Amino acid sequence: MNELSHCIAGDEVIKWWLGVVLMFFITTGVILYVFTMDYASEKAMTEITKELKSNEDEISKLLEDPEIRKYIETGKPPKQNLPFTTKNEAVQFISERYSVQELAGIREKVSKGLNEEEKLAVYEKLLEKVTDDELMALKVVALKEIKKR
Repeated sequence: MNELSHCIAGDEVIKWWLGVVLMFFITTGVILYVFTMDYASEKAMTEITKELKSNEDEISKLLEDPEIRKYIETGKPPKQNLPFTTKNEAVQFISERYSVQELAGIREKVSKGLNEEEKLAVYEKLLEKVTDDELMALKVVALKEIKKR
């Protein structure tokens, strides 16, 4: 009887260690997922900022709106109902709309350098999941980031 109770206690220890190892892998996976999403979203926001920076016509068009100009200059949110107005909210928006694989694919393409045709394809891919208001908000946040630098 004593051997049987000793054997049961050993099984409990094994189960406990398996639980610890399982929790370690789950925690590591969640941390890696969050880090990857933040990194990929940040990279996408940087690319939107770069693209907008190189497009003077788009910047001029955005700055024609007095509410957006005031927001860029003062930080006071525009009266227009933009879905988001800060970089953190934009990064969160991007990470909700696009999967890790999509963002990683875009990052990989961008890191290799893009010609005009490839830039247009990436831009169209981004537009597939974004409304006009959300695109405007992304551009406004990107313009605000440009002005900060």
